[in-house]
Amino acid sequence: MDIVEKILARIGSVMRIGGCMCLLGMSFLTVADITGRLNRSPIFGSEEIVTFLAVLALGLSLPYAHSHRSHIGVEVFVQLLSTRVRRRLKVFREVLSILFFAMVTVMMGAYARDKQLSSEVSMNLGLPEYLFLYALSACFAVATVTMLFDFLLFLRQWRKS
Repeated sequence: MDIVEKILARIGSVMRIGGCMCLLGMSFLTVADITGRLNRSPIFGSEEIVTFLAVLALGLSLPYAHSHRSHIGVEVFVQLLSTRVRRRLKVFREVLSILFFAMVTVMMGAYARDKQLSSEVSMNLGLPEYLFLYALSACFAVATVTMLFDFLLFLRQWRKS
């Protein structure tokens, strides 16, 4: 189990750095485009590139957000419940989350495959959109595996107590 945890932590840290680079690229590109517009020479396709970088930044941040519990929680209400009810609620929530993310992963991969078969490209730059969809699907897959691993650790701790 420790080796899986280390691998997931390593993948998550690489993805986090990639997400940061996407945000940094979005910032630099936006500033360069605005500066270029002031000089009457905007960057062609900058909106598309920023959109693709935003998609990648979102996808790459998913495992980090889950592992650091950066998602929205309703802790005030849940803290009023007994420990037993909280555990059962967590199991229910985690199972639903894992199933949802697994379904999104599969559907995103199928959507990317459809885009690839139709040879659809972005409007201005002609970039193949399916590559970004495959990347997003892979990000969802890593997030799903991370959630599944955390859930298994939770079940193991629950059995011990």
